[in-house]
Amino acid sequence: MSDKPTAFVTGATGMVGSHLVERLVSEGYQVRALVRETSHTRFLEQIDGVELFTGDLAGDADRFKPMVEGMEYIFHIGANVDDWGDRDEMVRINVDGLRHLMDACDTNTLKRFVFVGSMAVLGMGTQDNLDESAPYVHTGDNYNYTKIEAETLAMNYAKEKDFPIVVIRPPYIYGPRDRQFFPRVCTALRDGIFKYIGDGNNPFELVYALNVVEALLLAATKKEAVGQLYMITDGKPITRRELVELICDVMGYDKPEKCVPAWLAKTLCPIFEFFGKLKGKGDPPLLNRFKLKFMYPSMTFNITKAKKELGYGPPHESREALRKTLEWFKENHPEMAPGKSKEE
Repeated sequence: MSDKPTAFVTGATGMVGSHLVERLVSEGYQVRALVRETSHTRFLEQIDGVELFTGDLAGDADRFKPMVEGMEYIFHIGANVDDWGDRDEMVRINVDGLRHLMDACDTNTLKRFVFVGSMAVLGMGTQDNLDESAPYVHTGDNYNYTKIEAETLAMNYAKEKDFPIVVIRPPYIYGPRDRQFFPRVCTALRDGIFKYIGDGNNPFELVYALNVVEALLLAATKKEAVGQLYMITDGKPITRRELVELICDVMGYDKPEKCVPAWLAKTLCPIFEFFGKLKGKGDPPLLNRFKLKFMYPSMTFNITKAKKELGYGPPHESREALRKTLEWFKENHPEMAPGKSKEE
């Protein structure tokens, strides 16, 4: 091991993980990254100083030990993020994977373990200016369940084992290399099937991937962060209609005008989910609670604690970051151009 600070990153081929690896290397860290056998690793392979370990988060502590040996900082970003995934599989990845990774750490070497949680733990209803004191809301969906279990596990390790962990809790994340959020929205807009639920004017908050990276590094280096949980957003809400119209302006899509009444969407949601479960595994139904949450309720959060204790900015202004993301998406995903079919 060199005299450089050392860091281990899970989820390194994902949007946040890849940006974090870039930032760590640029700041002189020696980086190890966990990548799945099926992951596209070309981007990471082009960054000097990154050591790749092939595996997944379902491994036990003994499998993780050689990966984290000598690591001073661990950034646990990887997770099974799925609105229609199998619960046992999600528990294995999101909960047991966290436990095994923490158990594999040498606390004599480890300075900080930063874990990325999710605002999904706050449920599906209206969320107005919620802060870290907001209680968990159990919705019954598998992602919500596993993220609550994982956050609880992390905080228990901090209290009971004096484990140096920090939990960062973001809402929907966007940015270059996004493979989940913008692709879904852009596909619906390109294909002309997008409809607002309600009038589209309820506010919600997002967070830019590079803002998340900033928060992760602050959480790793601020002494007072140990054992704490922090809400992280762009610091400025946007309505669904504003977001969709911005996407349409940059991508060249026709702006949608059709709206589904909120009462109707809420009535149909459990019906769609019921028949979706009858079908078993596969694509999620046209409407489920996960999609309804993205489309309708107010969701705003208070990041005062992160500002005061971490010195979190956020450094990138939300509207500018959204435009940069869309320009990247437009350049790198020609199949999303207006008029392209699903097959193209």
